[in-house]
Amino acid sequence: MFFNFSFWRYVTNPSQLAINHQNSAMRGFNRRIVFLFLSGIVLYALRDIWGMTTESLSPMLTVATDGDYTIARIVSVVGSILWAVVYIAFHLFFVSYILGLLTSIPVRRIVPLQLLVTGILLIEKALVFLVFVVKGETTNVSFLSFGPLSATFSDTWFLVMFLNQLTIISALIVSLQFSFIRSYTKTMNWKSLLAVLIGLQILFALLTAAIGYIPFERLFNYVMQGGAS
Repeated sequence: MFFNFSFWRYVTNPSQLAINHQNSAMRGFNRRIVFLFLSGIVLYALRDIWGMTTESLSPMLTVATDGDYTIARIVSVVGSILWAVVYIAFHLFFVSYILGLLTSIPVRRIVPLQLLVTGILLIEKALVFLVFVVKGETTNVSFLSFGPLSATFSDTWFLVMFLNQLTIISALIVSLQFSFIRSYTKTMNWKSLLAVLIGLQILFALLTAAIGYIPFERLFNYVMQGGAS
């Protein structure tokens, strides 16, 4: 038997996806993976072209020639596209691999779940981008997260960036993963499963906040200006 993968149907009922995936073969799944990558690439490229995450290029307007600045903008867009591919591949395949190890579910069975999760993450980023476009300005924190709240009482940038990764979407992702895995296998204690899924979200948030301390802007300017003089 065959069944069609429907994002909007299964994002509200991940347990049904688990049941269908166990009993039937899926149609057109590879096309949806390609569509997910293309959507992410377009979104990240538009964000970069509009000006998100390009603060390091602003000083170049006063010191670089038009040709150098154009090259820098092109490199920035290409970098955003490559990062989109890495980001999607990480959540789609690497997280599937981790969940497979933790739950003993075949990785290929978890990838459809992570397709839902990655799609939701891209929708979140698109929503934040749309709001920034409407407002005509951007910030380093998402209004869907605890980042803005933490910034009001803490000057610790690591804490703000850590809480910025914990959003309403994070809770939704845990709910989706929990429902899918519980429907797929009954061998894992539900309390342990929930603790593992929440722990993964916290771990990813810590890693993302730590990456924020890497001086990408300084490295970028160093490369574009030809290294140390």
